Amino acid sequence: MYTDTEGGNKVKKKLLVVSAVLTGLLLTACGGNDKKETTKNENGTIAASQKIEISSPTPLSTLDTTQTMDKNTFTIVQHLFEGLYRFDDDSTPIPGLAEKVDISEDGLSYKFTLKDNIKWSNGEPITAQDFLYSWKKLVTPATIGPNAYLLDNVKNSNAIRNGEKSVDEIGLSAPSDKEFEVTLEQAQPSFLAVVSIGWLAPQNQAYVEKQGKEYAADSDHLIYSGPFILTDWDASSDTWTLKQNPEYYDADKVKLEEVKVNTIKEENTGINLYQSNELDLVRISGQYVQQYSDDAGYVTHSDVANNYLDFNKKEGTALANNHLRKAIAYAIDKDALTKSVLNDGSKPLNGLIPSGLYKNPETSEDFRKFSGDHSVYDVKTAQAEWKKAKAELGDKIKLSLLVSDDDNGKKISEYVQSQLQENLKGIEITINAQPKNNVIQTRKDKDYELSLSGWIAGSSDLDSYFNLYAGESAYNYGSYKNADYDKLVTDARTVNANTPNKQFEDYKKAEDILLDQDAAQVPLYQSASNYLINPKIKGISYHLYGDYFNLRTAYLEE
Repeated sequence: MYTDTEGGNKVKKKLLVVSAVLTGLLLTACGGNDKKETTKNENGTIAASQKIEISSPTPLSTLDTTQTMDKNTFTIVQHLFEGLYRFDDDSTPIPGLAEKVDISEDGLSYKFTLKDNIKWSNGEPITAQDFLYSWKKLVTPATIGPNAYLLDNVKNSNAIRNGEKSVDEIGLSAPSDKEFEVTLEQAQPSFLAVVSIGWLAPQNQAYVEKQGKEYAADSDHLIYSGPFILTDWDASSDTWTLKQNPEYYDADKVKLEEVKVNTIKEENTGINLYQSNELDLVRISGQYVQQYSDDAGYVTHSDVANNYLDFNKKEGTALANNHLRKAIAYAIDKDALTKSVLNDGSKPLNGLIPSGLYKNPETSEDFRKFSGDHSVYDVKTAQAEWKKAKAELGDKIKLSLLVSDDDNGKKISEYVQSQLQENLKGIEITINAQPKNNVIQTRKDKDYELSLSGWIAGSSDLDSYFNLYAGESAYNYGSYKNADYDKLVTDARTVNANTPNKQFEDYKKAEDILLDQDAAQVPLYQSASNYLINPKIKGISYHLYGDYFNLRTAYLEE
């Protein structure tokens, strides 16, 4: 789902139940929040003014929901664009613009019925055709979005995005303005969670086509289906404002009148503004977590995220060498990284899949525990692999490490640089720091050697992580190719989708190939998200998926 994150979703226990037939098949991440905002506190008096100011570590990328990729932008998207379903406070998918869904006994057919009188922010009705248009747009080769793979399980969708079939053959239909039907290839327990993210929000075809190239270029060329609308934003903006959407069907639940957002890269700047009451919400990390952990406004969550070191394995380059990649994979002390460098609640991660993403519904065993540890710090093994690599590549190698130019990017990259240069004598690492949105584009352009990257859960689906390295994936920036890996991942997603034990075995074997045999990435840590939030703000939701936080029902208390 998302790339190049620094943290992300919050971990709680919850079972997703979509129908009696699928009960027991659906499951989400589990774990715990150390502290969290009370979301249903009605004891205090609501303040007369409902205006707040918050910070974002990066500007917005694109608000065309079929093209959005990064978590910071998705946090705003989840406020502006609601889809068929949305998440409640406990991250259970519940009806959004849909009134209900009827799911067939075999789990292959979803029939959504839309609510009455739902409207776009310009007052026009939202119809089933708006979903048909946006979902087709996502997978059509000419307009394809990076998250098109999420619809691969819709009948014929994979063939359509690969140019093998016409988009008119997709397993979607809108029999009437209020009916939207989806036919899947295989039963998919996580489907309603996937539907609850903004990538499958509706778009009004007439409006989009009228705007042409200007669509989503700024806040004046967008209409909104969610609780808020956007003002004062264009592609170069470092600030923007959320305001109540008066046409939203549940507008009476939205208390905040205005949310001003400022892009603040330097944490110290944000903290100073928070302390002077100029900011109501700011993210913090590292030393600031220890410094402010006793603050009345401190909030922390474990993330369902993999923050990792990625390789560009382009043929003919040094990093195409398996021994060099393995040497790097074993040369980084993750315990020291999380305890001494980050020191913010992050935990070492020795696998592609983070803890708390997915449990086997038959055994209740978390996949991370089931699959075991990979790429564990081992200097002797690292140096043995480095010796083999030098025999093929020479004794001196220079590599560039692409990172974001924020505090965490600086700290982590300098640590990785020192570990590699100290433990693998002859390797020289230069740090290439860029703004976060630039990092995303540079990775898409495959114009890097090493990069610090992140992936955060878009749903409880294990496949969203394994898709990063599928041969034809839009996110496979590092040009990884392994036919055995692809087959295992495909089997797990399709023929074994409803046989959890076999699915887990497929994914475990795929993880072994990816990390142990091919060293295609180096998992580093599972992050934590830490905030300073005005204690007078109540009703914030922290979802497992989709956004860092959600202000739909937030309000200021006197």
